[in-house]
Parts: sequence; C-alpha cells; structure tokens
Amino acid sequence: MPCPRTSTVAALAAALASVAMMSAPCRGQSPAAEPPAGVTPGAPPSSGALSPDAAPPAAGSQPAPEQPPEGAIRRVHVVESRSREFGGWVIADDDTTFTVRRGETSVTFEHGRVLNVIELVDVPASGATGLITMRDGTSVRAHILDDGFDAVVYSIAGIRTVVPRDRAWQVMLDVGFDERYRKLKAALRDDDVDGRLAMCRWLFEQRAYDEALTETRALIATRPIDEAKRLLAAIEAQVAVFRSTPSGTAATGGAGVSATPRAPASALPDRLLTPSEVNLIRVYEIDFNRPPKVTISADAIKELIAAHASSDLIPESESGRTRLFTQDPIELVKLMFDLRARDLYDRIQVDTEPHALNMFRTKVHNAWLLGNCATSRCHGGLDGGNFFLHARNGNSDSVRYTNLLILLESRFDDRPMVDFDQPHDSLLVQHALPRSSARFPHPDVPGWKPVFDRTNERLMADCERWIATMHRPRPEYPVDFDPPSLRSPDAGDLKDVPESR
Repeated sequence: MPCPRTSTVAALAAALASVAMMSAPCRGQSPAAEPPAGVTPGAPPSSGALSPDAAPPAAGSQPAPEQPPEGAIRRVHVVESRSREFGGWVIADDDTTFTVRRGETSVTFEHGRVLNVIELVDVPASGATGLITMRDGTSVRAHILDDGFDAVVYSIAGIRTVVPRDRAWQVMLDVGFDERYRKLKAALRDDDVDGRLAMCRWLFEQRAYDEALTETRALIATRPIDEAKRLLAAIEAQVAVFRSTPSGTAATGGAGVSATPRAPASALPDRLLTPSEVNLIRVYEIDFNRPPKVTISADAIKELIAAHASSDLIPESESGRTRLFTQDPIELVKLMFDLRARDLYDRIQVDTEPHALNMFRTKVHNAWLLGNCATSRCHGGLDGGNFFLHARNGNSDSVRYTNLLILLESRFDDRPMVDFDQPHDSLLVQHALPRSSARFPHPDVPGWKPVFDRTNERLMADCERWIATMHRPRPEYPVDFDPPSLRSPDAGDLKDVPESR
C-alpha cells in the first residue's frame, strides 16, 4: 500500500510545504475556517479567558515584536472553551498534551480537550495578500501586515486597520500557483527523474495541463520511463475531453492556473462523510475514561425522558427528572448508552475529538498514511485499484473520517485492513512492512517501498497502539457507506460485527 518516498520526492514535498506552510493547519487544529462549537461569533472572551491582558496595538502603530522562548516550535492561538483562550508559542508537543508559553505564563492543554488550535502565520516584513476570517463568519481580503497574539493588522488601499484577536479568527496567506510552480522547478535538478515526475503529477492534479504537458514531454525526452508515458497519456486524454466539448473552446482556468480547460469533475471517487456522519462516529468512539467535551440540548433531554419514561434508569420524580437538565453532559451520554437510545445518538454533539480518533489523526493518518499511501502515485490516484484513499484536503475532518471508514470496512483476501484481535496482523500494518518481514506482504508492484523500517519503528508501534485503543467490542456505525474502488463497486465489503452501543 505505501508508495515510494525517495529523497528527491521528499525534497519536492518539502518545497511544496515551504510555500504552503503559512496557511497549513497545525496539530490539533480543525482546518475549517469557522469558529468552533461553543465560541459565540463576534463575542469577546469573558473575564475568565487565559489571554494575557496586553492591549492590541493602536491603529497606525507597528506591533512590537515578541521574542520566542527557548524551544519554541510554532505560534498558535488556543480556543479551549468559550471563556478560555490563550495565544503563545508551542514549546512542547507529545501524544496527549502540548504546552504553550507567552512571557512568564505557560499553559498545558490536552489535544482532545480543546475546541480549536489556530496556527498563526509569519508574515513577511513587506506584508502579503491573504484572507482574514472573522468570528462573525465574514471575511476580508487584504494586504496582511501582522498575525499577532493580540490582533491582526492589515491594509486596504493604504488604510491600516487593527482587528483585535477576539474579533479575528484565522489568517490564510495567498500562495499563487505560479510561485509554487517556480519554486518547485527551481528545487529540481535535470537528472532528478523522480522529483520531476512528482512535479508533473502535481501539475496534472492542479489541472495545469499546459505546464503538465510541457514538463512531462520534456521528462520523456530525457528519460522515457513508463510512468511518465502513462501520465502523458492521461493528460492528453483529459485535454481531449475538453477539445471535444460542444463549445469547442478552451475555458480559462482560475487565477494563476493554465488557460487550458479544467476538468469538469474528477474521475476519482468523491463521496465524503458529512459533518453529521463524522459526529456520529465520534459518538460511538467516546471513551469514558478520557471523555471528550460533549453538548446535549434541553430538547434532546426531553425526548430522552419521554421515550424512556418507563425505564428504571429514568427518575420517577419531577425533581429527579429536572436534575437531568443540569447533569454533566457526559453522564447523560452514559445514560443514553445504557438505555440503547440509538435514535438520539445524533443529538449528542461531540465538541472535541475522542482519544482514539485523535490518535488516528496524529499517529496514523497525518503521520504517514496520507503522505505515503494516499498520493496520486499510489492509492490516491487513478491507479489505486480496489483500494482508494482520499488525499485532497487531507487535513479536513470529512476526508480523515472517510479514510478511517475505508480502512475499517475494507477486506482483501478475506483479511481485514484493521484487525482488532491481532493488530500486528492488520493489512494496514503488514503492507507497510518490508516484504521480507511481513506475514502478509504488500503486492509486488513497481516503485513500492515500505513505510516501516528500523529507522522509524515508533510509527508501527503507534499504529498498533491506535488499533488497540479503538472501542471494543466494535460498534457498527449507522453510516451508509461503501468503500470506493476504481475497479469494482463491491470491493471491501464490511464483515458483520456485533453491536455494542
């Protein structure tokens, strides 16, 4: 399943990351640009906020630079709850917690117990164009001057504006296609075949067909390798689709993209889980030993009482039932589970990620699955065969949970991708091992390389630990979903498992 990751391809990936890092979400952050549940749009933090009392810089003044503490990793603004926020430098980050420091104040947070972690971007001295998303849902495109702990500073038509942090949500700097393409090409040598091929595939994925045709043909002229020839055929076929459209003309692309026609829709599977389906999976993976933050509305409690009034678990007295409305929400979740009130599970809003799902995100999906197995050259492209993983917008909840469900519901040669009885025998693990040391080795396909080796044994240990952490006995999520396949719609049927919740 994992795909090649040569040093040259890694260099290409690093070049891509260097031009996109200013807008990339950080660990623990939901990538959505909307305020999290529990944060009132436009509302300033209450007096209980963790934010230092430093006032935002006045309009027309340059924010005073703050020196990062020793060991600083990145700058963030943490939204722990509606009334508790804190901005500073991340100075430590491990499996379960991360520590943020500003000045003499240090605060340690649990990854699964915060609403959001907003990555603050480092703006060049001359500024950069970008988009500011406000807490009331509006956005402003402007020349960004600073994304600070206390305020965001921007300029439009020479007019400088300072927006306090309690109004500004997130800054996303523009990185144009032309700039990315220029940096990628500059980072590659002419004899770097793997890197040049990876760039050609990236151009194809960006639908920059003019550039993709030029670079792929140039690569074939230098090294006529089969992978480049197949890619060229795919690019030419895509261009032919547009040249045969009724209009007979080439539609222009977006800003910075080739004027060659864009594809009307991807040939790849596009079924992703909805936010409500993502939330349901979170409900079924709640660990009461490490409970996430949850919210249950008063209406849902009323429905619970009405539907199960005859149960011994529901208080008979009016005062006892009234106390349910002030009970800890996680205790109400336990009550719902005890009552098997599955019709009300969708009324449980899981505000932070359950522990096992947080481990999947940080230790499996983002750590190696996305970058090794979901690439266009592997199971994220047209050659993915009967096992496909989504890669576009890979940091979003919808993509990550869809990939999770694909793993959980896929079987090959009557073996599960994720074996909860014997985690080490999971095909997810076995196919990432060197073929010589795997009980169930990855198919011998050109260019495949293992992910797990002696230099990164922790990746395998973390993967097996994640599998062991998932809820047992395994629940059956009430989500209508079939694993996608580029060969057969029936691939990867889910084996029936007993319900536990």
